[in-house]
Amino acid sequence: MKKKEKLFKVERMITLPEAISIMVLFLVMLVFCLVVWGISPHIPLIMAVGVLVIYAIAGLHIPWEDLRQAMFDSVLSGLECMIIILFIGGTIGSWIASGTVPMIVAYGLKLFSPRFFLVSVLVISSVMSILTGSSWATIGTVGIAFMGVSHGLGINPAITAACIACGAFFGDKQSPVSDTTNFAAAIARTDLYSHVRSMLYTTGPAWLVSAAIFTVIGLKNSNNVDTAGIQAISDGLEQSFNFNPILILPLVIMILMIVFKVPAFCVMIVAMAMGMFNTVVFQKTSIAQAATYAYTGYVSKSGNEILDTLLTRGGVSSMYYTIGLMLFSFLMAGLLSRTGVLNSIVTKLSRLTKSRVGLVGTTVFSTILFNFLAADPYLAMLLSGRAYEDRFDEVGIARPVLSRSLEDGGTLICPMVPWGSSGTYVATTLGVATISYLPFYFIGFITPIFSLLCAAFEIGFFKNKSKKGA
Repeated sequence: MKKKEKLFKVERMITLPEAISIMVLFLVMLVFCLVVWGISPHIPLIMAVGVLVIYAIAGLHIPWEDLRQAMFDSVLSGLECMIIILFIGGTIGSWIASGTVPMIVAYGLKLFSPRFFLVSVLVISSVMSILTGSSWATIGTVGIAFMGVSHGLGINPAITAACIACGAFFGDKQSPVSDTTNFAAAIARTDLYSHVRSMLYTTGPAWLVSAAIFTVIGLKNSNNVDTAGIQAISDGLEQSFNFNPILILPLVIMILMIVFKVPAFCVMIVAMAMGMFNTVVFQKTSIAQAATYAYTGYVSKSGNEILDTLLTRGGVSSMYYTIGLMLFSFLMAGLLSRTGVLNSIVTKLSRLTKSRVGLVGTTVFSTILFNFLAADPYLAMLLSGRAYEDRFDEVGIARPVLSRSLEDGGTLICPMVPWGSSGTYVATTLGVATISYLPFYFIGFITPIFSLLCAAFEIGFFKNKSKKGA
């Protein structure tokens, strides 16, 4: 009996130096593999998971059964999201094949002015995300169409992708029907609408600055428009598809379903089905071919290289890359949580927050850090919220300031993480690598600055009258 007991060592808590070392090692592995070797982020994530499992068992004496359960629970928490992504891929393929996306692109080329195209994209993407509460739905529908218009107008696709992401994630952050908005308010234990109003003090000015920058970029690039190229794309679209006003109906129905809070799972199934139906009815294809477009994506063979590149995309199978990356990210997030790596770091940081600016800054930047490390904005906001909520009460700062700080470092930052679900989704859907659109994703860089400015000058800085110890 004594011999058996010696085989099982008591689990020990991870120390802060160990946690920091692991965090640094992971970041170095990710950056080195992505930047130096230029390989898929899947590989460093797999390596990170392997290293962490070995260290947890050998160094921290955590049973394999516990680690396995932590990974399974983490993956299970994101399973619905991954399934929805597959349906989004099917929706994109069927909407292109049906003519919905091509028609929006064709009319967009005629309606949009190159001078104000980018700022128009920012406004429309923001409004749609506010209405639907979904940045992903915005990117996967009108975002695809905007990329097509961008190609036709000769605008840098990386800038357009960043502009779409800026509007989509701003709207997602400000929408009362967004899951991230409700999640942040729930974590901070504050009223939803107080949280939404509070965010306007930081995200609002950041959006305006971003809009001004995109306007300037548009004005500078307006002289480089290839009129003949635009006409060629427009003509090619009209020759390849049978346009009909009814083709806009799926977009309208999808927006209404989301506004009325129909589950996203059901919304995307209906959206994909409508695309397949319109493909058969308006483009005169067989049911089998329409189903193939939904699964493998649409392949354009118009002979116009730009047009073929634009329209050859979508399909359930096109999202396998993103799903694989999300799977490994969730595995790592589960391990980081079970081993206590993130908790030990955030606990130490919470003790360093002695000033108003320091508290807000630490909350925002630790959320950003965990966003990159765990590749999960929800986990990042949860850890920071739980770590700093009591400190906000002690200092006398109202909870809406805490909730907006969590989103300033959470929701708006997630498309900047190349190995995160949002970063890979934007890159896969819009066809632009995260590292390419990142320099133009202005709102992600500007919002944390306004967070600190608001803290420094007490702008939109609500006081908590029930301050502890008062």
